Amino acid sequence: MVSSEEWRFTKHAWIATLFAVVTGYADVVSLVRYQAFASILTGNAIWLGRVAVDPKSDDQHTGWYYVAICASFSLGSVLHRICELRWPNRGGSIAAIPLALLMSLTEIVYMATECSFHESYLRWTVVLVAPLFGIVAAACSNGRMGTHTTMVTGHILTLTQIVGNLVMARLGYDPMKLNVDKRKSMMSIMVIAGTIAGACLGSYALVIVEVHHVLLFPVPLLIYALLWLHDHLAKPRSLIKRVQKKWRERQHSEVSEDISVTSQDAAPSVESSDDEDEDTV
Repeated sequence: MVSSEEWRFTKHAWIATLFAVVTGYADVVSLVRYQAFASILTGNAIWLGRVAVDPKSDDQHTGWYYVAICASFSLGSVLHRICELRWPNRGGSIAAIPLALLMSLTEIVYMATECSFHESYLRWTVVLVAPLFGIVAAACSNGRMGTHTTMVTGHILTLTQIVGNLVMARLGYDPMKLNVDKRKSMMSIMVIAGTIAGACLGSYALVIVEVHHVLLFPVPLLIYALLWLHDHLAKPRSLIKRVQKKWRERQHSEVSEDISVTSQDAAPSVESSDDEDEDTV
């Protein structure tokens, strides 16, 4: 039987992987749409530095464009922290409600205008998209999961450290540490694979879907659902607890009925054997 600790880790690993898939998908689509990243800041910071020195290197955006993206991402992270302090273990799902609605409104604007009304101005709507990913980054790294799901650099470093531990273990150095590293490596591999899978999915969607401005429409709903599940891992929700309780009661009642039916079937055989013994006497 799987232990509760292993089952808890399995749930965390799969939630982290799903986060990575969604953010990888969103980054590919946002890169094509906005010429910027919505869920990670490294690329935006690099472009900011390049445009600051050579404004002609980007004929579509100024440095303020990338500053606005980084600032809005940070606002999402701050909002998550405030909500987490006010509602412990529920900050991610609560903070995501207004920002998911805001991102959905952005997608509605894109669909209504068919991306033809002042496209250069519509690209600034990325500042309404980035805050939601700021919540994702803060919730995953600072929450119960304790890992980044919007970038792979940290996970690659984790894997390289584990490889070093394996080398030293063959030399007789701390072999017990390998049991701890096993889960870390599995989590890192799943997040990296999820990010690549999400990027492939986004690229495939860009190829087969002619209307690109609808591709981000399901993202806010998916992110909110994942944040809801993420908060449930930190503190089980009453709704899920009630469902689990009813499921256990149902299982218990079915087992009790099976036992009663089995005992009733066994009773006649016992009586018949007693009658045979009396006849023999």
